[in-house]
Amino acid sequence: MSKEQNQNSEIEEEKKLLSQLTESLVLNYTSETYQKMIDTVKEYSKLLVSGKNAVTTTQLRNIYNSVKTVKNPETLLPLQVRLAYLAGRNESNYKFKALADRLSLLIRNVKTNTQLSHFVEFFTALIAYQKYYEKFTSKKH
Repeated sequence: MSKEQNQNSEIEEEKKLLSQLTESLVLNYTSETYQKMIDTVKEYSKLLVSGKNAVTTTQLRNIYNSVKTVKNPETLLPLQVRLAYLAGRNESNYKFKALADRLSLLIRNVKTNTQLSHFVEFFTALIAYQKYYEKFTSKKH
């Protein structure tokens, strides 16, 4: 497989995984679907750290620091503006833009404190696995 075909394949896999991170899976998971959400986050995190458009832990932490201070669904909404700003700053990074778009979509659908809690849990898992794969797939190891 050529380098271009490999990159296209990775982009398609990333789109597939990102599309699975739906409102139902992320915001309304149950004890039966929690593991599927985590497994999807793990696979997606692997792709986030690969290639020249890798998303860094620092980029995610910039968002997460705001997320973890949110007390109710209404105060999460302004984070969409921050996501747009960060995506604009990283305009050449299609992975970051796609993630920012998905996060904005999820944020718009957070209506209850339970969904907010699920969003925070999802984001915590995303950062944890992103950091894990960033650390163990780097050229240093």
